[in-house]
Amino acid sequence: MRQSSGFTLVELVVVIALTSIMVAVATPRFANGDIFETRGDAGLLSSTLRYAQKTAIAQRRNVYVIHNDASPDTVSLCFDNTCNQAVINPETTAAYIFTSSKNVDINSDNPSLGFDSLGRAIPNSTVSYQAINRKNNAQSVTVTVEADTGYIH
Repeated sequence: MRQSSGFTLVELVVVIALTSIMVAVATPRFANGDIFETRGDAGLLSSTLRYAQKTAIAQRRNVYVIHNDASPDTVSLCFDNTCNQAVINPETTAAYIFTSSKNVDINSDNPSLGFDSLGRAIPNSTVSYQAINRKNNAQSVTVTVEADTGYIH
């Protein structure tokens, strides 16, 4: 009889299955998802600001971004600075409101930023929004709206 050196298919499958289970259990302990949540909210906030700017350009009227510093923070898009006439979210056909995650605070220099029909910021000044993680204040992401151009980054 010939003696073979190697592993059987059953042995390989068992080792791969055990390794997968260990990785699935151990990964959440090593990977902290807080920064992902903070960056995700900053990205959604940036998208909300861009949508407000594009809506102002498309409809040739001012669109205001109203920041409500509650818990959780909300950002509403409106056609006036008192938010009597809301911008409609095309996905839900309801008022366009961005709500931050439960662990993320949104801070802003100007709680009622607007965009004119050319996409410029109203008032004409640079405005910064900061997404800050409540668990770890060192984790923050800044979204800036530039004066004159309304460029969002």
